[in-house]
Amino acid sequence: MVRNIFLNKEKIEYLCKLIFNIKNISILYINEKNKIEVEFSSHYITNPLNSDKKNLLNQLLTYPENVSLPILQHTNYLENYIVIPISDGDYNLGTILIGPVLFGELREEIVIGMMKDDRLSTGNKDELLYYYECIPRVDKMTFIHVGALIYYYIYGREIDVTEIIKQGLAENQSFLHIESQLDSALAKRRQNILVHHDLMVEKMFFQCIKEGNKEALADMLENYEYIFKGEGVLARNSHLRSLKNSVICLIAAATRSAIDGGLNPEVALTLSDLYIQQIEEVKESKEVIAIRNKSMYDLAGKVYMSKEKGYSKPINLCLNYIFNHIYDNPTLNQLAKKIELHPNYLSKIFKKEVGKSVSQYIQEQRIEEAKKLLQFSTHTISEISALLNFHDQSYFTSTFKKIVNMTPKQYRNQY
Repeated sequence: MVRNIFLNKEKIEYLCKLIFNIKNISILYINEKNKIEVEFSSHYITNPLNSDKKNLLNQLLTYPENVSLPILQHTNYLENYIVIPISDGDYNLGTILIGPVLFGELREEIVIGMMKDDRLSTGNKDELLYYYECIPRVDKMTFIHVGALIYYYIYGREIDVTEIIKQGLAENQSFLHIESQLDSALAKRRQNILVHHDLMVEKMFFQCIKEGNKEALADMLENYEYIFKGEGVLARNSHLRSLKNSVICLIAAATRSAIDGGLNPEVALTLSDLYIQQIEEVKESKEVIAIRNKSMYDLAGKVYMSKEKGYSKPINLCLNYIFNHIYDNPTLNQLAKKIELHPNYLSKIFKKEVGKSVSQYIQEQRIEEAKKLLQFSTHTISEISALLNFHDQSYFTSTFKKIVNMTPKQYRNQY
């Protein structure tokens, strides 16, 4: 129930203006007849994928009855809103709508993917990218706290932000209620002797990846269909889609096993992403199976290679940090601080295990990264030099030639 204040349009407008001025987030007050009475906006352009504002409001203002808590809403186009119903307990007095905001940067490939999902020409990509550029980037918890602040102003009641998060879990959506289907599905599987595979076998499979045991994994992949018989159907209307879903789940689990086995998380997760993208592009079951086998073997192979070097935990932490921050030109002091060792001691054990100094290793890794950029990117030599934090292009060229025995230009022309 609205607290005992005279909450008129002027007070609501003042509240909306304050919120807008603080965070530059668009905010609307929509009266009980669903008419916009107050609007402060950081931009007045609409999403080209969803330009019908009335339809958008209808979607956002559709929520279960008797809800007064702030509701975190999302569109299909990654926009985020908070909806705050205003009620005195008996009557709906309208709604405050905050947003849209993005919770992070939106990469161009995601925007292109959304356009393809809607079967739209990517010729309008720039218009859509401009729209997303105009939307404020706000940390999710900050956004939720804004909703809690407005709720407190209206109702005079403190609210735990977890209550807002729970409101946004869509538990009332009918299509999410699968509990009633569970007993029936279990009965059918048992009647047809389709019990899922033995979990011990599954543990053995992922243990092979964690240990980098390529030979044992190869045997299990050879007999995969027999070992994992009884796999569930993950798409009712398409065998190919079901197979793809199954392999995507397998890759996700195998990636975690590889990371547990010591593989650099960034390498493991990037490899996982690439294989999953490949799966989405293929059109035949045999191609999906080929990707399944190759991805498992690749992950196990990379774990094996990382274990073969036999570095201690502090050195592995250093190597992972250098790999992930190669564009930041990491230093010995940064590494020492990261793993909580004295720089002199770290320098000593690094040289003993890796066979070269920290600075030499970092320099070689920068050049290795430069080689990849020369092969696979369109960056100029000058841009690559700057990206990898070399003092100038001439120093980059001389360092590159010293390590690779050819200049960057010669390397690019050769490869």
